[in-house]
Amino acid sequence: MHSLWKFVVLTACVFLAGCGQAEKSHQAPGRLRVEPLPVQQAKAYGETVTGLFVSLADFEPAPSGPGGHEQVNHFSIRPGDAEGRCRFVVNITRTGTGAMEVTLAPKAELVFTIPHLHNFTGYTLLSMALHSETLRDDLRLKLTTETLSFSSHRMLVRPGWNNVLVDIHRMAEAPNFDATAVKTLRIVFADATGPVVFHLDDIMLIDNGRQIKPTPPGITLRKVGLDYTLRFERPAESWELLQHADGLWRFSRHQPVIQLAGPGQALPADGEQMEQMGRRRLGQVEILEHNTVRLRLANTWYFPTRAGQWASMAVRRIRWEHSFYADGRRLTHLELNNAGGKPIHSVRIAFDEPVAWFGHGRAKQLVVEDFTGPVGRWDCLAAPHEGRGELMEANYLNPGRLKRAITEAGTFADGDHDRDGFDQSQGCYFIAACAGHCRFSILPPPEGLLDPTFRVVGQWRQAVYANSEGLAIRKVVSLPDGSVLFVLPGWIKRPTAIEVSGKVPFLPEKK
Repeated sequence: MHSLWKFVVLTACVFLAGCGQAEKSHQAPGRLRVEPLPVQQAKAYGETVTGLFVSLADFEPAPSGPGGHEQVNHFSIRPGDAEGRCRFVVNITRTGTGAMEVTLAPKAELVFTIPHLHNFTGYTLLSMALHSETLRDDLRLKLTTETLSFSSHRMLVRPGWNNVLVDIHRMAEAPNFDATAVKTLRIVFADATGPVVFHLDDIMLIDNGRQIKPTPPGITLRKVGLDYTLRFERPAESWELLQHADGLWRFSRHQPVIQLAGPGQALPADGEQMEQMGRRRLGQVEILEHNTVRLRLANTWYFPTRAGQWASMAVRRIRWEHSFYADGRRLTHLELNNAGGKPIHSVRIAFDEPVAWFGHGRAKQLVVEDFTGPVGRWDCLAAPHEGRGELMEANYLNPGRLKRAITEAGTFADGDHDRDGFDQSQGCYFIAACAGHCRFSILPPPEGLLDPTFRVVGQWRQAVYANSEGLAIRKVVSLPDGSVLFVLPGWIKRPTAIEVSGKVPFLPEKK
């Protein structure tokens, strides 16, 4: 009996140890514990949603390990004669009760000598929380081994707390760099002209590889590190959104090409040309929306006039917004903002196949001569080749009309350029409810409308119901901004009434 009991205990210990290894607890290396993901960290760091992460420094007290104030000893400022300091603080933290405040002189580096885990290959991201007092674009992280180093792209930090992320895949792919023997992490603000004060908290390694859910049927989105992979069933193909050497993300095969030319310059025959925007570049990708109706991604390219500290986010930029629907429609909204930059005379936007351009018809590319600027906006739709792709393009160019009965008057979507109720930037109709109630009709063009999509804005706090001429519309998706999204299924060939309703908060009584 005694031997049997020892076997049961040993088996349980092995099982728990295996679970802990699989989950890579958030505790520091060497302190393996099996426990749920802390709510505070899960809210603070979205990439920890997989539960696979390990802490390198968290500045928190620990039962078996260095306390928060002792972890500061793993940091130093180089060169040794550079001005600056590192100190433990409790007044500004991202999570928990402790963090580290750093004052870093220009050209100096904050060096973190990693105390335990040196093999980074089992992870996809290096993550840290950084609190900045100013808006900057010159943050660089450098990882070093005994003989080699790897430097990240320049990174944007906003005032307040930032989740700074480095893709470990790029480090592992660097020539001769040994990602199994990382010794130090170095932090520098490359273009600082004066002392930089910032705070650090929660330096972690994360395996964030996962599928983003929900997404429309037939579309799969996966994120690994800082890159994304889109897989479509119709047609069967994969798109990769990857960060390139200049720090900008582009679709590997289907990235629209943009060319800019100044006065007296000619547009090139092929290839990207953006020198008019400046040589300093910084990229950012956001998931704007993902649900069972559509997936929306934003890919912004920044072109700051100066490096280092920015006055505001109002810098020159090119912003791509992509909307993907279950039926194969793919919308692209492009916004060019060249305020304060060199004059741009002409613009060419080219796709790898013909698309339907709002205001211009169907073509593979759009050329704008005598661009007046400084801001330009263009929208287009790409439809699947098989099935009713031609009808989808026709619907985009001629979306019919809305007849409003109960709606909020004078409210239009930002992407509705001709104020007809159809948002060309997202490929859907836009209506604002009045006190939680909305009634309108869609008047289709002669060829009819195929599966039109509607976004209705309201102040709903509970379930929202939609119906069309007595039949319930089952799939109504609530969006974070308070609006709802739904598709009216089928080929709509006659005027069709739609009603949307839901409870809204009572207005406060007037005194």
